[in-house]
Amino acid sequence: MIKKLMTWMVVVMTVVMQGCRKEPVNNDMEGFWQLRQFVVKGTGEVVTCQRLYYGITRMVTEVSEKQGPNGYGSYIGRTEYRNNETQLVLKDFKVRANTSDNKQDAPVEMLRHFGIDSQAETVFNVVRCDGKDMTLESDYARLILRKF
Repeated sequence: MIKKLMTWMVVVMTVVMQGCRKEPVNNDMEGFWQLRQFVVKGTGEVVTCQRLYYGITRMVTEVSEKQGPNGYGSYIGRTEYRNNETQLVLKDFKVRANTSDNKQDAPVEMLRHFGIDSQAETVFNVVRCDGKDMTLESDYARLILRKF
């Protein structure tokens, strides 16, 4: 009887623990992306990017320049999906500190290096996303990213 009870408890705990994992909202979209280039829609300017990255997770997105020569920095914003995951919303960007943010709003002029024109909220329409390549388009820019 005790063995059956213990076996039952192990099964129940296994099921409960499986339900506690935070799964990605969108496996194709979430992950580490290299920003290859973006086009500023108002001017048609094509910006070729070097060492600029997006780290997209279900709740947080980080944009950063990694070992790049420009000193663009790192910024953390909140991630949200809208319209059945056809829109990626990045908002409330803060300057990145060592392990979190430092509560300081990200300067918009620095976010523009990443194709983002608002600290408060940028809504990207997902033009293409197959888990390897992604194209996002906002009112400000059209971004071309590659999975890293």
